[in-house]
Formats: sequence, C-alpha cells, structure tokens
Amino acid sequence: MDRRDIVIVVILVVLLIAWPSIDRSIIRPLLEGTQPAESVHTPAGQPPSARAPAGEPALEPQTSIAERPADEGVPGPEGEGRLHPPQGDLGRQVVLENALLRLSLCSFGAGIASAVLKEYPSTADASSPPVRLDFGEIPAAGWYFQTDSGRESLYFELCDHTPTSASWRAAYQGFELERSVWLGTGYVVNVEDRITAGTEGGCLAEQWLTLGMMEQHGRKTRYAFLGMDIMRSGGEGVVHLASRIPRMFAAEKRKRGLGIMPESIVVPVITNELSADWVAVKNKYFVQLARAEGGLNGAWLVARRALKKGEQPDSLTAKRMTRVSRVGGAAVLPPLRLDPHETMARRIFYYIGPKKYSRLAALGYRAAEIMEFGMWTPISRILLATLNWIHDHVWPHNYGLAIMLLTVLIRIVFWPVTHASTVSMKRLQEIQPLINEVRQKYKDNPQKQQKEMMAIYREHKVNPLGGCLPMLIQIPVFIALFVVLRSAIELRFASFLWIRDLSEPEQLLAGVLPIPLNILPILMAVTMHWQQKLTPSGADTQQQKMMLFFPVLMLVFLYNFPSGLVLYWTVNQCLMIAQQLVIRRQLHSA
Repeated sequence: MDRRDIVIVVILVVLLIAWPSIDRSIIRPLLEGTQPAESVHTPAGQPPSARAPAGEPALEPQTSIAERPADEGVPGPEGEGRLHPPQGDLGRQVVLENALLRLSLCSFGAGIASAVLKEYPSTADASSPPVRLDFGEIPAAGWYFQTDSGRESLYFELCDHTPTSASWRAAYQGFELERSVWLGTGYVVNVEDRITAGTEGGCLAEQWLTLGMMEQHGRKTRYAFLGMDIMRSGGEGVVHLASRIPRMFAAEKRKRGLGIMPESIVVPVITNELSADWVAVKNKYFVQLARAEGGLNGAWLVARRALKKGEQPDSLTAKRMTRVSRVGGAAVLPPLRLDPHETMARRIFYYIGPKKYSRLAALGYRAAEIMEFGMWTPISRILLATLNWIHDHVWPHNYGLAIMLLTVLIRIVFWPVTHASTVSMKRLQEIQPLINEVRQKYKDNPQKQQKEMMAIYREHKVNPLGGCLPMLIQIPVFIALFVVLRSAIELRFASFLWIRDLSEPEQLLAGVLPIPLNILPILMAVTMHWQQKLTPSGADTQQQKMMLFFPVLMLVFLYNFPSGLVLYWTVNQCLMIAQQLVIRRQLHSA
C-alpha cells in the first residue's frame, strides 16, 4: 500500500468516526428542512401502535379515568409575561400513583408539580431514592391562556380525587373549564379538558400546554442531550433542537440589543404556519412528550443557561454563551370558538418517563426518533434488541456480560471477512520483495511504478487494501453501538467488575489524580497494538510506524467514552487476536 492509499484510508476512517457529528450538525438540519418524512395515519378508534410493551399504553385514550419552592420563574421576552406560579405558590396538591409513576398535581394550571419514576434510582447507591423530576418552576401539562399582555394561568378547584385520577374546575372569561387527569398502568398521563361557553358564547384564544423544565442527568459531556424535539405535522419529520439552543440565546441577545447573554429565553420554534403532532423535552435519560387530539398550533422553547463563576441572577455579566442548564417548553393549542352553552372536549396524552426505545416506539407517531439514532437506526435497533435479549435470557443478567456476548456474535458474523483479509495480507507479505523491487526500479517515475505494482497485485490476486477492509466494515457497527450506548437507559448504573456505570467512563480515582484513570481504554490500546503486530503486513517500515500510531490515536479518542462501548472494542480486539493466531496456525500447517 503506497502513501496515497494510506492517506485515503485514514481520511475514510476519520470521516466514519466523525459521521455522527457531521450528520447531526450539517446533514440532518438540511434534510429536516427539505425531505418529507413518512406520514402517520391512524384509523378511527385504533391506537397508533398495535402492540405496546407490558404496562405501556400508546398515546391514545384509555378506558379508565411537599414541593421545592420555585424560584423567580422564567420570564418571557418583553410583553409576554411569566410562566411561573405567583410567588412560587403551586396551590393545593394531590398525588396520583401507579406501579411505575407517582405524580404530584397542583391546582395552579391543573398541572404536574413533580414526577417520581419508581423504576429508576437517582444514583448508583443501593439505598438511593427513585428519580424525581421537579416542575415547581413551570408545572408540566399546565393550562395557560393567551392574553393581550402575555400568557397567564389560574388556580383550579379540586372537584374529585382517587389514587389514580383527579378532576379540577375553574371559570375564565365567561367559560367554564373542567380538567380530568388519570393514570393507566404505564407512563402515559391522560388528560381531558372540557370547555363550556356561557350564555353569549365567544372565542377562547390560543392556549399553552407547558412541558416542565428538565435538568441534565449524569456526567456533563460535549454532546447536547438536553433539548426539545418536535414532530412536525404533514410528514415533515422530527426536529431535534438541542444543538441549536446556544444559538437561540445568541439570537435573543441580538434581538434585545443586550451586551450580555440573557439568563433565560422563551422563543417560538414552531408557529401556526408549521404545526406539530407532538412536542417533547428531554435530558440524557428521561423525556416528557405532549400530544393533543387535532394537533398543535405551534411550540415554544423555554431555556436557562448556567451562570458563570461569580455571576448573579440580578447582575448578569456573561458576554458569551455558557452551558445550557435547563430546558422546558410549551405546545400551543389552537383557539376555540363556541356558541352559547356549547361544550367542547379535547384529549391530551402526556408521556413522562424513561427515554427507552421500546416504550417510545410503542407510543407511535415516530416518538422513537427521540432516541436520535439517525442514519444508524437499522443497525442500532438490531444491536439494542440483541443486547437486551442476551441480558434478559443469559444468567446472571448483567449488561457487561451481554456486551461481551454481543461482541462474540458480531465477530462470528465478520469471521469470513477477517479470514479472507488475513489470507490476502499474508499473500501481500509474500510478494513484498517484488513490490520493493518495482519501487526501487521506478522511483523516479511514480505513474509507471503504480502501474507495475497494480500488475503484480493482479497477477498474484492480492488486494492491497484487503487488510483495511475488516476495520472499515466494522466501523458502522461501532458507530451504531456508540449511538445506542451514549443514552441507553438500560446501561444507566449497570455495573460490571470494577465498573460502576457502563454508560459512563470508569473515572477511577477521580479527584485524586489530575486525570481520572480509565483502565479499559488502556487495555484496548494494548490489544490493538498486539493485534497489529500479529497482522501480516506488506507495508514498508515507514508505513508500519504510521499504523502503530493508530492505537495511540484510538486511546485518546475513546478515553472518555462510555465504558460499555470501550468494553465492546476491547473484547473485539481480544477476539481478533485469537482469530489471528488460529489463522496463522492454519496457514503454517497448510
């Protein structure tokens, strides 16, 4: 392989490794704006998904029907009011509960003040309480109203309450408002709003259905997990806004003519001209999703940034964007015009739970795209399903062991390709004296040199790039597995040997060493170097030295990756070494 071939291969490898970032930041925004997505049509009376996992309904009607003080709340742009309860007062609160979910409902906006997800602990400690999502700043699923001066909500009166349901009532501008909220067996919160006009009828302006503020869970990373997703109506596809939020702060700064970054923003992201089927806000592991019968008239994003060191909420000083710390939002419900004494009922379906592929897929309406598998979706789905099947069916039901067994299966699939590549490299090594002779003979004529070398390759039926083929074929699988593991809630706090959390780097001796110790990436680099030593090579000495640098590059690149991903790559290298030894023995005995 000459120097030009080496350059081409390196470029291909770099492009494949960088493809998720390129797809997320460049290609996907272009496609989202131009390429129509598959439309979803649900027959009357039929759920959008025919089957759901046990205990998880689809986003369709079902047959059954002490909070942290909020801070100052999130102000909207000038003239748009605030989205928080007055003085942080959420009013009366009641609790709804099923086997998976415990909700605290509040009378302010008849919304959700907090949600406890019973299946998921807050930390890796055995005694950890379950995850609690606090919506004291902006109640989730809250009912807000459009006014001339902005948006406002009101306190509802509790009419009825059972362990799984509650009903509220209020009067607003001549309309009688009733809201019923009830839980099924999963993570879907069912809401029915009934609006009755008074003796004169009238028009109820656009309303907001709020999505509570979400904070980041887990270690801070450069990947933007905290954000908003929108399923646009008419088959326009799902929009992911996480990476765009810092630019929204900068745009709001310019719009308001500020010399510093605002602490919070409330900005429209979908307007009447481009309506939505659902709106979701999410962090790395959990998500809220709101869908209303008849669609949504738009969506607004609410976000806060982290204050820099020494900065105060009442005296902002940051001229550049800091980290996004909280994200919430609102779905806009269309205005209603009712005749005197006319009643209109509207159903709302609100998912509040884990960002788990099987549950989101069961909701229908392409909700599974919240996972952001992107172009790697087909491979990612297969890998995730296989990983979960191994975990569920192989004792001792450990995800570290499941990753290792998944690696074995992948190696079996790639065995023919690796075997053919090793044989090809062995033949290339055998004809290396002929290649060196041609290089020396035509060193002043590169075109003639290349032509003669290709003739030798054809005569001996050798592919000079054959040794790189297995690596290139495996990279899409590697990237798809990375996409799965970066936010797979299945691996959250999943331990294996000395690793406490397979979804995060090992981070051993953090706070003791300047750089926390991650053992797996070091083992991976060592096994990669060993595997290269065992691989037959027809390259010259300089090119071999270049290839020996590759393990160092991968060590740096993967050092802070999730442990589960590095475990896969390390085990994969060990299996490749074993395969190389077997093939070498077969070739020597032949």
